[in-house]
Amino acid sequence: MDSAVTLPTAPAKRLVIDTNVLVSALVFRDSRHLPLRAAWQAGRVTPLLSISTYRELKKVLCYSMFKLDDEQINAGIAHLGPFIEWVTIDRERIETLPKCSDRDDQKFLNVALCGNADALLSYDRALLKLRKRNLPFSIISPESLEFDQ
Repeated sequence: MDSAVTLPTAPAKRLVIDTNVLVSALVFRDSRHLPLRAAWQAGRVTPLLSISTYRELKKVLCYSMFKLDDEQINAGIAHLGPFIEWVTIDRERIETLPKCSDRDDQKFLNVALCGNADALLSYDRALLKLRKRNLPFSIISPESLEFDQ
């Protein structure tokens, strides 16, 4: 009689996902980001957030141009919440990071470093300009990420 064998699975990719990409994936269900959303829901991706990046996400979702009510905002966040790993920022450790030309985006670099991210996903030019720096994580556009099936 054959016994069941559990095959090892690849560890989840640890990703910092910038606010614009998260909003597109959560609320607008942008088809470019559906594989990303499916990957975190399947446990193949672990989204890394800090208090600061979460606050920015909530603030952006409340922008009047999106015309989202509280129920829609909460529903969008609910699709992410169970999969988040919260990252605490180590002030000494982040001193080693290059400074982003857009100060508002520095928080994403901080989370990537302190959360031991595999990659930071962004369309932001200021962040993407730093991808050639010697960092312990990649900085890539979401389309550059390949998902194992």
